[in-house]
Amino acid sequence: MWSGSQQRRLALEKQILEKNFRSVRWHEPTRRGATKVDVNFNTNAGGRYTLRLYVPADWPNSCPQLAVVSSSKAMRKRNGDVLPRGSEAFHTMGIMDGCICICHFKPSTWDANNTMYLVFLKGRLWLEAFENHLKTGYDIDHYLKHM
Repeated sequence: MWSGSQQRRLALEKQILEKNFRSVRWHEPTRRGATKVDVNFNTNAGGRYTLRLYVPADWPNSCPQLAVVSSSKAMRKRNGDVLPRGSEAFHTMGIMDGCICICHFKPSTWDANNTMYLVFLKGRLWLEAFENHLKTGYDIDHYLKHM
C-alpha cells in the first residue's frame, strides 16, 4: 500500500496525466512497487506506440523506468538489427517485461519534483527521434541530447 503522501502525489499525477493525454491506463494503482501507467501516442509520422512507466516503490524519490510496450513498427534499428539494450547512442536502458526501456533522465540526476507527465513527454520525444532514425539511419543520439 502506498503511504499517505505517496497517495496524494499519485492522485496529482493522475490529474495531470488525464488532463494532458487522451489515453491513460493505470495497472495495480494501489499496489506499492507494482503500479504501472500506460499512455498511447501517435507520432508525427503516423506510428502508434504505448509507453509504460513503472512506478518505483519509493515514488517520487527514485527515477521510474519507461518502456515501449507496444508499437505499430518493429522496435529495430533501420538496418533490421535489434535495438541495443543499453546504449548511449540509442538512449536505451535495458529490458523490462520483454520490452525496450528508454532513457528519459539519468537516474543519478532524478529529482522528486519531476512528474510522470515530464517523463512521458521525454518518451514522446524519444519516439519521434526513433522514427527519424528509421528514415535516416542516424542514431537517436543525433536527435536527442543526453538527459
